[in-house]
Order: sequence, then structure tokens, then C-alpha cells
Amino acid sequence: MKRQARRPSSPTLEAEGVIKKVQVYLEAGADGRAMAHVLHLPGCTAAAETREAALTAVPIAIQGYLTWLGTHGEDADGETGEIEVVEESHGFGPFDPGDRAALFGPDREPLAREELERLFRLMGYSRRDLLALIAGVPDGLLCEEYTTGWSVERILRHIGGAEIWYVTRIDQDWHLPGYEEHRVRDTALDWLEWTRQCAMRRLGELYPHERSQVFCPSRYTDHPDELWTARKVFRRFLEHEREHTAQIEAILRVR
Repeated sequence: MKRQARRPSSPTLEAEGVIKKVQVYLEAGADGRAMAHVLHLPGCTAAAETREAALTAVPIAIQGYLTWLGTHGEDADGETGEIEVVEESHGFGPFDPGDRAALFGPDREPLAREELERLFRLMGYSRRDLLALIAGVPDGLLCEEYTTGWSVERILRHIGGAEIWYVTRIDQDWHLPGYEEHRVRDTALDWLEWTRQCAMRRLGELYPHERSQVFCPSRYTDHPDELWTARKVFRRFLEHEREHTAQIEAILRVR
């Protein structure tokens, strides 16, 4: 029997007769692109070429997220309501590899130990979706470039490398023996498995101060002023993999 998890509480008004509002956190890039985050649903985002389009897409993103939970046996009951932008960052956002991502107010909240089980479970669902998507796809198609320098295989390797990088945002001195050997030798699937195992092991060992501290890592980044917390790391883990899974799905659909 699949496990039925309690749906996380959402930041909505529960009083009868009061219009429910869904709290959204927005990143608006300098070029007009925007990404809306529904933080009480980790990994739920809506990105678009404009702020208005991103906000318009939020209800669809929420319904898709709840359906996604349901396919993995989670309690998917929920409803959308009026969108309320409660925090907005301007001039940057995670639109391209290496971009700086915002640290929102809720990202600063200490991450309780008991929350890790649910976050690891969601990460497991996301990884399961990705592996199911590429299962049986011929190697030639995985290696075929869909745009200059990028193939599905490269996206998979990018996902694995990014997960190691996310962990270094809260432990920039993390020493990972064998990293270069695995990066060069492993197949894309082996690389995904190895990096995920390493990342989950380190995240599962986070000390209380690591789950509550705000970090400003200066290594392995073009943005030494970017702030990170454990909660932001988990959020970006989920957002990043789900975004690229959707990207791969779109690539394979037209090939």
C-alpha cells in the first residue's frame, strides 16, 4: 500500500466566507523573465517570459503539482485561490545555468529535522520521474544535440553536478573523494546515482546549526554575495530537477 502523507498546510485564509489566497514568491529578471514559486509546495514553480504570464500560470502549476503528488500516493487534495505576491526579487533569478537565485523570507526559517523525511521523499519522486522518462531511450538519441553543445545526456550530467554544487552552498569545504574520477568515468545514469547518494548522505547529516544558518559561500560561484540556507538548497534541488525533467520530456516529444 502506498503511503498517504498529510498534505502540508498552505498559507491560505481558512475562515468561512473569506477568499482564500495562495502566497507566491516571485523572481523577476532584468530581461523581463519571471519565475513564481509556491513555497509551501516544494518544487512548484511557474516560469514565463513576463511577470504577468508567470502569475497566470501559477494555478495550472499548482494543479499539476497536486496531480503529481497523487501519482506517487501522496494526499493530493487541495485547491487554488486568489494569487497573492508576498515577496518579489528584481534583477536576477535562476533562468540560466549559473544564475543567482533569491533567498526568500521563508527560506530563512530553520529546517526541522522531522521535515527531512518528506523532502527526501519528494526528491525520490522527482528522480523516479526522470529515470522513467529516459528508460529505454536509445543512447544515440540521448547524445543528440538539440541545441548547440547541449544534449539530453549533458542535461543529466548537469543535474548530477548541480546537486553536488547545491550541497557546497551550505558546506563549501565538503570533500568528496573520487569526484573527478566519477565525473569522467561514469555513464550519465551512474553519475546521477552517485551524486544523488552523496548529496543525500551529506544532507541527512546536517547539524542543527547547518539547518538554521544563513550561508554566503565564496567558492564555486560567480555570485559570492548570494545567500543560501538548507531550506533553499532543498527547494532548488526539487525545482531544478523538475524543471529539467519537463525540458527533457519536451525534447523527446519532438524527436
